[in-house]
Amino acid sequence: MKAIGAMALIMVFATLIPALSGTPNREIVLVVKGMSFYLESDPLTPNPTLEVKAGERVRVVVHNQDRGMTHNFAVPALDVDMNPMRWSESGDVVFVAPDAPGTYEYVCGPHQLIMRGTIRVY
Repeated sequence: MKAIGAMALIMVFATLIPALSGTPNREIVLVVKGMSFYLESDPLTPNPTLEVKAGERVRVVVHNQDRGMTHNFAVPALDVDMNPMRWSESGDVVFVAPDAPGTYEYVCGPHQLIMRGTIRVY
């Protein structure tokens, strides 16, 4: 009986490990070039709308391919801010999307007048 109970406890913990580890549910990869953000999978749409689920843990990875420029990624309303990256550098930030659906602006801090897009939480 003790062995069965121990085995059941091990199975429960094995199931919970991914949830407890803080591994992001989703990874979004952005490339910066020509003073715009682009999804790695869509190099034609500048500053795209990023869609995430409410409560989803998200990792945003940014590759700076803008020669001679320093960029970052920030979502001011969610207090998300990435360290600046020089040309050919990459960075990332992990955050949890708000529980309530809505839209939130993301920007490049140094160039927020032109480098801005929307995160849609659904």
